[in-house]
Amino acid sequence: MKWEPKECRFGDMIRIRLGSVYHFGVFVSEDEVIQFGLPPTAENRAKEGEVVVIATDIDVFACGCIIEVACFDKGELRRRNSPEKTVELARARLGEGGYNLIHNNCEHFANECVFGESRCSQEEEMRRRFRSRPICDVYLTRVAESEALGEAFPEKLCKEITAIKNEDERRIAAARWKLLQTAAKRSFQTDISGAGLKRKLGGRWVCDRFKFAFSSAGDTAAVAVSNGDVSLALSKTPFEDCRVLKNPRIAVQVKGEKANCANLFWVEGEASRLLGPDAFEQESSQ
Repeated sequence: MKWEPKECRFGDMIRIRLGSVYHFGVFVSEDEVIQFGLPPTAENRAKEGEVVVIATDIDVFACGCIIEVACFDKGELRRRNSPEKTVELARARLGEGGYNLIHNNCEHFANECVFGESRCSQEEEMRRRFRSRPICDVYLTRVAESEALGEAFPEKLCKEITAIKNEDERRIAAARWKLLQTAAKRSFQTDISGAGLKRKLGGRWVCDRFKFAFSSAGDTAAVAVSNGDVSLALSKTPFEDCRVLKNPRIAVQVKGEKANCANLFWVEGEASRLLGPDAFEQESSQ
């Protein structure tokens, strides 16, 4: 779909730009443009619960801005409703409320009238930016006396953990993978079963959704997850470029593409909390 400043026709989807946002509507005539709420100017500011589908003349819709008309490609032309059906659907919704800036706005309304589907390119762009934001989160926990993996993990991985003969090493390994399950949900909003875990040649495990690294020191296990390459090291003794926790006193070193935005979380059971500045020693290395 392209947008061009040209003459509006019956049933067109049109828009104006107000700063960094767009306001959309369905053109019927110079005297009737149907839209979900007035253009979001300072004069038209209203609470979400007060916004309804209305019809105004073209001047009120434009509020002094250049009007752009949607120009559809061949596929969009096949999918779109006829101009008559578009206007019929728009008029049928006059007075309708339920406005939401993110999930049910003027662009959702216009697309529903034209294509029969609720979507918003501005919402999609915000989601894309959210997903592409730099992520580097480190999760730490005390290793419990008994650790076991659940059914969400691949059977091959569970067998690997079970085959570890040293009990302490087996508990630490299980604690790390359980931490990864927590990290996947909190940092990437995905279940570990859907993260695409697989073992590469050489025995290293990777996943499709994010990069991760494990480490441990004493009875503390940790995992770092990121949308860039990442490495993690824990130590009882502070070293260069690390952050030192007060309790338990442990040095945490994170390296990688997104390491400058690393957040540290402490996990207890199902709960995790972000560790603030007061959780760390003043001097990060000695």
